[in-house]
Amino acid sequence: MSVDDNTKREIDKIVERILRDSSIEPPIDIKELLAFLKLHRDFYSLDDPSLLKRFAHRIQIGTNKAINVIRDKVKLAALWLPEETRILVDESQPKPKQLWASFHDTVHTVLPWHKDFFLGDTAQTLEPEYQDSLEEEANYGASGLMFGGQRFSAEALDTIPCWSSICGLQSLHKKSYTTTFRRYIEHSHQLPLAGLISIPWWKSMPDPTQPQLKHFIFSRQFLLGFPNASAPTLLRLVRENTRPTKFGCAGEFTFSLTNIRGESIEFNGEAFTNQHELMTLFVPSEARRRTN
Repeated sequence: MSVDDNTKREIDKIVERILRDSSIEPPIDIKELLAFLKLHRDFYSLDDPSLLKRFAHRIQIGTNKAINVIRDKVKLAALWLPEETRILVDESQPKPKQLWASFHDTVHTVLPWHKDFFLGDTAQTLEPEYQDSLEEEANYGASGLMFGGQRFSAEALDTIPCWSSICGLQSLHKKSYTTTFRRYIEHSHQLPLAGLISIPWWKSMPDPTQPQLKHFIFSRQFLLGFPNASAPTLLRLVRENTRPTKFGCAGEFTFSLTNIRGESIEFNGEAFTNQHELMTLFVPSEARRRTN
């Protein structure tokens, strides 16, 4: 499920207004942002039974249903209690995920149409599709707030589309490699860019039932120009052309994709690992040459 263009524009306006009114400059500090928005942040444990009672009371549903709602939101690692102007972040998550969850639930608080869900607005808001839509919108807004909105895009346009540029922006914005990578693909050059985030094939899977591929990210231009590009095919190319590495560059290669007009276009694949994930950037080779 993706966020429609009208909603993206509305979220972008809210993000830009917050950044302008707060005068917070990148790297965006979540503590400064929370202070400006008059939000409090606490950390919680799912083993705390008082959390379930507290959440169930706030949204006026039974404790059993509250457990289900919270369990469903564990992947987001945070909860928002609007009556308390407070967000609660799962303390068991790694620091980068705690940061992402903090920005994510901050966005829930600033999008006016999200409030009914968190106040327990019965049937519609508890529908899984409705929840998924809200979470995608919060993800979109979280990325904007984390990277200074249009500021990031302006900086990215001055770069060559490659991993060295992504690393430079990661250092500038002080966010994780994963979130910077995703932001770069979706909000930089007007080019058919794509990326895979996968578990490094040379590492043992923590859960053998989970797929190696975690995310397939692409720009609008890639979706329009290469609608038949297959994530499994790209993942196979990554496996065949990368080498075990603890950190940094894990391989670079070229290959061809057929565009919507039936033309064969050469792409450059460049893989980078942060130890936990393998991230591979796909850029048209001609675009790389033009920007050099």
